[in-house]
Amino acid sequence: PFPPQAPAEGDVVIEGKRGLDGFASTNLDFVLRQNQIENVVLGGFLTNCCVESTMRTAYEKGYQVVTLTDCTAATSEQELEASVNNTWPMFSKPMTSEDFLGNL
Repeated sequence: PFPPQAPAEGDVVIEGKRGLDGFASTNLDFVLRQNQIENVVLGGFLTNCCVESTMRTAYEKGYQVVTLTDCTAATSEQELEASVNNTWPMFSKPMTSEDFLGNL
């Protein structure tokens, strides 16, 4: 089992997400712009739904988007592969977390 996770002191917490998109019904865009953040890195569950919705909105709002191929999951391997191979390259730069950390 994984140890319990909690925000560290000074972390910004975005609350209020309703639905599929991390930008909808939250102040995420405002917080990112106020902090002059231009890059968004995504991981999470439901690859072909929530992750893609947030990815598309981030792209449409002008952010540079990276989606971590090994930090997402879907309800089937086929759904995951379809998203990673067909949709993600249109709206983000897909890469592994190791590649991402190596590029920092």
